[in-house]
Amino acid sequence: MARSLPPNTWKRGFAEPAETATWADEGYYVTEDGEKSHYARPPAEEPLTSTVHNSLGRNVLRTWPTLYNGTESPHGAPDWWKPSKEVDVLICGGRHSYRSGKSRSLTSIIAGPFGLEVAVSLARQGLNFRILDKAEAPLPAGRADAIQPRTLEFLHSWGLAEEVSEEGPSIISNTLYKDGQRLVHAPSFQSDSKYSNLHVCTQGQIERIYIRDLLRHNTYVERCTVVETYESGDDSRSHPIRAVLKNLKTGQTEQVNAKYLIGADGSSSKIREQLEIPFDGITTDFYWAIIDCVWKTDFPYILSLSVVTSAEHGACLMVPREDGYTRFYTQINGEKARELARKRRARRNAFTLEDTRIDDHGITPEEVLEQANRILAPYTVEMVSPISWFAVWKVSERVARTFSSPDLRVHLGGDAAHVHSVFGAFGLNSSLYDAANLGWKLGLCARNLAEPSSLLPTYDNERRLFANRVIRCSGSYLRFICNSPLPLPELRGLGKELETQDEKLPVLDGSREADMRFLGVFFERNNKFLFGMEAPIVPSAICPPMSTGAKQTPTTLGNGVRAPNPRVCLEASRTAYLYDKMTGISRFHIVIFGSDLRGPVRKRIASFSRQALGPEGFFTRFGGSARFNVVLVVKALPREKDDLYRGKGDGDDTVAEDDDLRYLRDVATVVYDDRSPDDDAHYWYGINHARGAVVVVRPDLWVGISAWPENTMAIDEYFAGFLLEPVDEPAGRNGGSVEVAGKTADGSRRVNGYTNGDFAAVREV
Repeated sequence: MARSLPPNTWKRGFAEPAETATWADEGYYVTEDGEKSHYARPPAEEPLTSTVHNSLGRNVLRTWPTLYNGTESPHGAPDWWKPSKEVDVLICGGRHSYRSGKSRSLTSIIAGPFGLEVAVSLARQGLNFRILDKAEAPLPAGRADAIQPRTLEFLHSWGLAEEVSEEGPSIISNTLYKDGQRLVHAPSFQSDSKYSNLHVCTQGQIERIYIRDLLRHNTYVERCTVVETYESGDDSRSHPIRAVLKNLKTGQTEQVNAKYLIGADGSSSKIREQLEIPFDGITTDFYWAIIDCVWKTDFPYILSLSVVTSAEHGACLMVPREDGYTRFYTQINGEKARELARKRRARRNAFTLEDTRIDDHGITPEEVLEQANRILAPYTVEMVSPISWFAVWKVSERVARTFSSPDLRVHLGGDAAHVHSVFGAFGLNSSLYDAANLGWKLGLCARNLAEPSSLLPTYDNERRLFANRVIRCSGSYLRFICNSPLPLPELRGLGKELETQDEKLPVLDGSREADMRFLGVFFERNNKFLFGMEAPIVPSAICPPMSTGAKQTPTTLGNGVRAPNPRVCLEASRTAYLYDKMTGISRFHIVIFGSDLRGPVRKRIASFSRQALGPEGFFTRFGGSARFNVVLVVKALPREKDDLYRGKGDGDDTVAEDDDLRYLRDVATVVYDDRSPDDDAHYWYGINHARGAVVVVRPDLWVGISAWPENTMAIDEYFAGFLLEPVDEPAGRNGGSVEVAGKTADGSRRVNGYTNGDFAAVREV
C-alpha cells in the first residue's frame, strides 16, 4: 500500500468509507461494564514514506512496530525468543547504515528481501538460524514493484502466493511509444502458469508478509545488527563459521558459531568484500528519477505498463499500482545527468560504485515533472497527491564472479550477488529465485542429508548463469529504450575467464521497421524468461545431461526445465493444479504418470512400486515421506481409485494376485487427469500411455530427471549422487522432525559421468 489505510466499515457486507475505524475506537476494547479486554491494541506509528515532497503535502504510512520491527519493537523481544549461540545458518541482511535520532522517515533505511526469503525457507525446514538486519524497520515504500508468475509459483509452494498476488493489480497490457509514434499497444504476454502475468506488489508489502510469516515460525529479525567480522575455520568442526555480531545502537557484541553464512547485505556487500569476490560489470551513466503518486494525465495508456521514449529527452516508464497510484520512472539526461556523473566520479574513493541509489542528487520533483512532460509531449501529466516515494538511481550492471566461497560455507544472493536495470522486474524476483534455489540445498546439507561438495556448487552455477542472462536481457532493452550504443559488460561464465555478453539482436538504424524487428526478436527470445519460466540449464549432479539416440524418451521435457503445472482433479468436488499437490520446501516430488493403470502400463508401474518404493528402494533408503512426495497421475475418475489399485477393470471382477501396487498405494497422493486428451497432464508432460513415466521434480519445481517406470536404477543413481541416508531424526527447532546425520550412499559422487567439478557445458532452453 502507498499510504495509511483510511477508515472503512463493512456494515453492509462490503467495504465503504467511514468516519472512524473500529480498531482505533477505545469503546471496542471494553465490556458494557467498563472492564478492559485482555487484548491490548499495539502502538501504531505513521512515518513519512519519502524524504522528498511536493506542494500537495507529505505522505505517511501506518506501521506497527511491535509486529514488524523485530528486536527494535517498543515492547522489546518476547520471552519465547532465545537466540542460540550456535546455529545452522546465520543470515546477514540490510545495507544502509542505521541512523539514530527522532526523525521518523524510514526511506533511508533499506534492507533487501533475499535474507527474509532464505529465512522463510529455512523456517519451514525446522533449521536453527538467526537473521540480522542493519535496518531498524522493514521498507515502508518504494523499490521493487512487480512479481513474475514463476515467483508466485515458488511462493505458492511456501503457502504465501495468494496473499502476495492480492496486494495489487496485475499487468494486462503493454504500450510503447517512440518519438511520438505508438509502436506497441497489446495485451501482455501470458504464461501457462496459474498466475498468468505480472502482478504489482511493492517490496515493502512483501517484506511485511515475510515478517508475519517468520513470527508464526517463532523467528524474530534482529534489527540494527550486523556481522562485524567472521572467519571460516577448520571444516572438521560442526560449526566452522565464527562470526562477531554487533548491535549498532548499543555497541554490544557477541560471538555466534554457524555451519553456513548468508550474505544478503546488498550491492555494497561487506560479506562479498571480505571474501574478495570481484563484482564484475559496469556502472553506467543511465540515471532515473522515480516518483510514486496519483497523477492526472491525458496520456491514454496510464493503466498499461507503458514506456514512452524520446531521442531528444529520454524515456519514461509507467507502472500502474494499487489505490490509483502510478509509478513514474523518468530518465535524467542532458546537463543534469552529466552533473550526477561528475559527482559520482569525484566521490569514487568515498563510496562503492556498486551502490545504485543516489542521495545527494539535488533534483526536485518539479524538475522531474518538467522532464516527464518533455518526454510525453504532446501529452501532459501532473501530480495530484503527495509523493509516496521519491528516489534517484543510477544503473549498474554487475554480477559477482562467484556466489559461493571456496569452502562452500558462505553464499551470496540478491543485490549482494547481482544488480541490473529495472527493465524486466528482475530485482525482487531474482532474489526469490536465489532463495528458492539455495534454501533447500542448505537445509539438506545442514542436516547432513546431502553431500555439500555435490549439491552446493550447483547454486553458484545455476544462479550466476541466470544473473548473466538477466544482464543481457534487461540491459539490451534498456539500451533500446535509452537509444544507447553502450556495450554490455563482460561477465564470467562457467569457466574462469570473463566472457562477452551479446544478445545478437537486430541492428537499429532509427527506422520504425528496425525498431519493430528488434522488438519482435527480443520478445520472442525473452518473453518466457521475463516471466521466470525458463532458466539456463547447467549439467550437474541434480541436472544430468539428457541421453541421446533413444527413439522415445519417458517425457518430452528436458532435464532442468520448469515442471509444467496443468489443471487436474483432486477429488470429486474439487479441481485445482498439479502444483497444489507439490508444496513444501525440501521434498522431491516423484510424479508418476500411470495412464489408466491397465494393460501394459500397469506392469511397469507395479515394477516401480516394488523396486523404488519397497523396503530396499531409494524411497526408504533416503528418508521416505520426509524426503519424497509421491504423486500418482491417473486417467480415471475419483470413484475408480480403489478398483484401480486392486487391478479391477470395467466389468472385471478379478483382483491383482499380489496386491502389486501396495507400496505405491501406501505413500502416493492420487490426482485424476480427467480433462480431454488435448489438454490433460499426460499431454503436457508428453507421456506414452502404454509405458507411463516417472518425473523427478526438485524442491524448487525444476525437473531433475525422468525415467521409464521399470528403470528404477536411473533414479536410484540420481539420488545417490548427492543425497545421504539419514540415520537419526531428533526434534527440530520448531518441534518438527528433522534429520541431522547421515552416511554416504556410495563411495563415488558420480551420476551419469558427472561429478561436482564437471560443469563444462551449459544449455539454454
